[in-house]
Amino acid sequence: MIKVKNVVCTFCGSLCDDIEVEIEANSIIAVKGGCALSRNKFLHAREEVVPLVEGKEASFPTALAAAVEILAGARHPLIYGLSSTSSEAQAAAVALAEALGASIDST
Repeated sequence: MIKVKNVVCTFCGSLCDDIEVEIEANSIIAVKGGCALSRNKFLHAREEVVPLVEGKEASFPTALAAAVEILAGARHPLIYGLSSTSSEAQAAAVALAEALGASIDST
């Protein structure tokens, strides 16, 4: 079991940064110091993400190629929905928006 301290919760605007999570077999099994919302979000996070292309399961390389095609052909791309993401993910989204000339919205 791995204990990770000072985890930042991004599920609301408070950004609590004193949460401790316990990880076993690549899953969070316990959350200490978090509110009911953070405990629920951390403990019930989707463990495996399956990419979809046109509503059908696809491999990650296929999904990435489809995303590149869509974004490269977009006239006014929008990066949206970052309110529950980590700072690192938001930084990557900003870099992508800058490369695409896209608008970005964090809500």
